[in-house]
Amino acid sequence: MKYNFPNHLQNYTWRPLQENDGARIEAMVNAAAKIDQAEAGISQERVQQIFAMLGEEVATDTLTAVSPQGTIAALALILTPPQEDEHLAMISGIVHPDHRGKGIGSTILNWMENLTRQKFSQFNDNKPRLLRTSCQDFMAERIALFEQHQFEAARYSYKMRHDLAQPLPEKSFPKGLQIVNWNQEIDADLMHTFNEAFSEHWGLPTMTEELWQKFFVGVPQFRSDLTYLAMDGDTIVGFCLNWVDEPQNKQTGIGEGWIEAVGTLPAWRGRGLASALIVHSMRAFLAEGLQRAGLDVDTQNPTGALRLYEKLGFEAIKRTVIFTKKLG
Repeated sequence: MKYNFPNHLQNYTWRPLQENDGARIEAMVNAAAKIDQAEAGISQERVQQIFAMLGEEVATDTLTAVSPQGTIAALALILTPPQEDEHLAMISGIVHPDHRGKGIGSTILNWMENLTRQKFSQFNDNKPRLLRTSCQDFMAERIALFEQHQFEAARYSYKMRHDLAQPLPEKSFPKGLQIVNWNQEIDADLMHTFNEAFSEHWGLPTMTEELWQKFFVGVPQFRSDLTYLAMDGDTIVGFCLNWVDEPQNKQTGIGEGWIEAVGTLPAWRGRGLASALIVHSMRAFLAEGLQRAGLDVDTQNPTGALRLYEKLGFEAIKRTVIFTKKLG
């Protein structure tokens, strides 16, 4: 897409993300993390995951600003997962602290919106067209930037953590269920159970085989040996999908197991199955030598997930505001 960057930013080279940018992206994001009070930055391994996730769209849906000194001054990327009821672009941008105050944030935000409008122009339907982005709730300047560009706060989520050195609650599984690890033979059934369990979850697309691989079981941090499924005969009625991000753990110096998704079929809710799966997973994390468990939760989740996690001893450590903008 041809885009006219502001005259005062012409000394930057504007181009897509490249595979050899890993070290420079890591330096830029880590510098921003210190200023923005983020827990951790990004590893070069995670940059490679971005390449794998976007595929050929890296060439069209990413943007970097390269300074005259050859460092990365800013990064923007767009992800457009298929949605049934709307056209959605999930956008993300970050600017190196040394290059803030020049209008680069607004520039990359405009670039992402313009490209999204162009991408959505191919659709001849009446589905809503939306941009979605987010930031932590204390980032006043970034919130002001989003509001300046007519984004509105739509949702709130918490990152929660449980210190595994603290006593874990006792939770038992409903009688008659078998608990097994993930395996390839039942992966398709698990995806269908996931879709049914999360059918009412805000902002989550129905999983296809491609999305399922790209966002859940195909990522490097997925741990099949730490992922647990509750079986009622041949039917998966509950699951706890768990990850361990080794590069990030190495960066922080703390071993953390990540509960990426936990869910049960509607008919099995209210029986303590989700609680039992979470506690079972945390005990497995502890046996693995990890020090803490983490997860994200939509504070308005209709299943009452936030209350469940709080009862299990999880505490909110980061609050995120999710912003959306309707594209007319």
